[in-house]
Amino acid sequence: MPRNPAALTTPDEQFRLALEAAPTGMLMADRNGCITLVNAQIENLFGYAREELIGMKVETLVPPRFRQLHPEFRAGFFAHPETRAMGGGRELYGVRKDGTEVPVEIGLNPLSTPNGDFVLSSIVDISERKHTVRQLSERTEALAATLQEREILLREVHHRVKNNLQIIASLINMQMRKLDAAASREVLNECKTRVDAIALIHEKLYQSQDFTNLPFASYAKGLVSTIMQASGISMERIVVQFAIDDVSLPVDLAIPCGLILNELVTNAIKHAFPQLRRGIILVALRRLDATALQLSVTDDGVGMHDFDVAVERDSIGLSLVASLADQLNGKWRVAGEAGTSVFVDFRMASPQQD
Repeated sequence: MPRNPAALTTPDEQFRLALEAAPTGMLMADRNGCITLVNAQIENLFGYAREELIGMKVETLVPPRFRQLHPEFRAGFFAHPETRAMGGGRELYGVRKDGTEVPVEIGLNPLSTPNGDFVLSSIVDISERKHTVRQLSERTEALAATLQEREILLREVHHRVKNNLQIIASLINMQMRKLDAAASREVLNECKTRVDAIALIHEKLYQSQDFTNLPFASYAKGLVSTIMQASGISMERIVVQFAIDDVSLPVDLAIPCGLILNELVTNAIKHAFPQLRRGIILVALRRLDATALQLSVTDDGVGMHDFDVAVERDSIGLSLVASLADQLNGKWRVAGEAGTSVFVDFRMASPQQD
């Protein structure tokens, strides 16, 4: 029967074999800092032959700027020997035979033998790791700079768009003051509220930390408040309520949703409560599932009896709602029994991350 090769060696020889087979540099030194044992990895790391290293002071492998303090650190370790990492969070370096420095990680392990106390150090060259970390840091900084530039650009774009829309609204106001016909003024006023609805989106985005998604609850309340003020109707006579889930819409969905909301609320104010009738308008945006949403405006007004979509599409407002629903790749429907409800169902491009 073949004999176990380990049985042919002494414990000291087994220890040396294990040390030599270690994938990292292994170096043993005594209390005085004299190197007593190294493996091939240490030779490769520091560029010395084994014969040069044995008996050498371990401080020789320490950069000159740290050598004076090293004996004190070594004495501290032997005073309280325990397995631990060397350096306590400091960056550690070794110095090669050619004088170049190499960043290292060092693990310290105390050894007590009949021949005295020693420290067995595992030494790892972390040059590649530091290079990778530095590259990642540089890429992260470059990406952060790019994102900051993009945010500044988006902020400026939203700011300029908002200002340009406000200029358009002002021009419409000027034109309205020159018109005598009430019907013409009303048409222009409706155009102005649509411009205001878009401008408010860009104002909210400009004020936000996120220039690509709009918190719809805050926007809807601001838009409805603007519509009510423009209509001159008391908020005590027509009470507006909100049932809006915590949803942020990307700009390409927020703009058509804002315009739909403007049309439906304006329409309810104008037609649902004739002769100073009091009532309630409910504005809602609800999640139906991970990607599906439903925007709705409901009033408890006089209702739309015998509602005929084909006929009502002649209205600019409802034609616009139909067109915007198509833009959302959604569907819209009307319920007109007691009061009127208009629903627009559509989907986000992908599930929102809360």
